Amino acid sequence: MFGRKSNSDQKSKSDAKFPHIGSLASILKNESVPVPNILESILKVNSEPDLPKPSPSKSVNLIQEVQKFDDKTIKPFIDYAEGSIFYPVLSNIGERQDNISYLDDLVSDGILAKHIYEKLIVCPIHPTIFSSSMRLYCPKCHSMNVEKLNLFEHKKCGYIAESKNFNFSNIEHSICPSCLKEIKNFEKEIRVPAMWYQCEDCIEKFDNAVIKLHCRKHDHDFDTNSGKFITTFCYKLKNSDISNISDTTQIKDELVKLLRGFNFTAELNSLVKGKSGNTHEIPIFGKSKSTDDSILIFIKNQSTGVDESDMNSILIPKLDIDPKNTLLVTVSDVKEGVENMAKHYGINLIYDPDFSKIISRVEEFVSAWYVNNGGRK
Repeated sequence: MFGRKSNSDQKSKSDAKFPHIGSLASILKNESVPVPNILESILKVNSEPDLPKPSPSKSVNLIQEVQKFDDKTIKPFIDYAEGSIFYPVLSNIGERQDNISYLDDLVSDGILAKHIYEKLIVCPIHPTIFSSSMRLYCPKCHSMNVEKLNLFEHKKCGYIAESKNFNFSNIEHSICPSCLKEIKNFEKEIRVPAMWYQCEDCIEKFDNAVIKLHCRKHDHDFDTNSGKFITTFCYKLKNSDISNISDTTQIKDELVKLLRGFNFTAELNSLVKGKSGNTHEIPIFGKSKSTDDSILIFIKNQSTGVDESDMNSILIPKLDIDPKNTLLVTVSDVKEGVENMAKHYGINLIYDPDFSKIISRVEEFVSAWYVNNGGRK
């Protein structure tokens, strides 16, 4: 049952389980056809039965949605009043719009790249409220009635005066108050040698105004240095074709079924607490019902290959949780040094470009472990 499978058997098994993967990937790789036209053609399966159906996987559907964006980037929507961050595109695939962990999981799989979108300074007393505005105060009387003044110089005649003496309300027909010549090009004809502030209440002039941030909902100021940072992220689609995404999703599903067939509890994207008290998100976490031994399975599938930095991200949860076995499976290339690193830290590395072979090798590994512990399938 767990013997070595021939190449022909493995290929037929792969084709039977995933009949549309190769053809769908080849369609999306056709750069001469615009993506919207491709998707439109794929969806017309009833009228054109020869075309492959799109994968039902949420991840594949999400990638199809992101491919419609000009910059191939999932950007957040920030609700400043409620202090919430949403990703509206997730609703198109039946996911909650605030499910950031789902997007982070696609980053771990090498499908998306995570970038900082914006850093918000929020009130230290009410950090869940994002709505704040900047206020300028007079350093002498603390009034908000502060105006910014510029010193303008008309280069042609050398006239220098405060900005209030120049009338630039109509830029196309501005006149120098000294030489009365028309100013046709503001940037070329006017120089700004200085800038300062003036309080309209106490008539004090000063170089720097006092800057405060105002918590709009609770109507109070706070100092910029005391504010807290909230980082929001965007997610950009990597140069990865749809077959890789589908493979990753299908591998996860197959491995969960496999573990459950050997009397394991198995969960996808499970949050597991380590010895340090920290919680780690594990792509697949399994636990034997008979021995209580645990297994961690990490899946990496990325066009750049698996390198030592990917191993480092696995080592932290592996050492903290200390499972009986840890597996890293990938259809990607494995860079130099990865195998030695995996061997040194007791991580079982299984890699092959054919994902059906990966499933078979994991099955052999779990079967041997299961039998050694007196179990029977």
